[in-house]
Amino acid sequence: MFIDRDSSNDSGQPPEDDFAPSFSNEEPVKMTLTGTRRAVDRMVGLLHRHNIISGSEWSRPVPFKNSNEVISVASRAIQVD
Repeated sequence: MFIDRDSSNDSGQPPEDDFAPSFSNEEPVKMTLTGTRRAVDRMVGLLHRHNIISGSEWSRPVPFKNSNEVISVASRAIQVD
C-alpha cells in the first residue's frame, strides 16, 4: 500500500517532496500519520477507501528509535481560493 519513492534512502528519513503545485491558486499540504504500524496501515487504508488520498501517495513507514511507532508522510496540492 505504501510507495517507496527512494529505495536508496537509508537515512531513515521520509522522502523529499517531489511535486510542485501546478496552478498559482494551489498550495501544498503535508499530512503525517504517527502510531503503531498496524494503526498507520489502517488509517492509510481508510483514507484511500474514502478517496481522500491514495495509499500509494504515502511514504514508507519509518520506525521511531526505541518505540513501537512509525511515521508516514504524504503531500498533496490543494486549491486555496
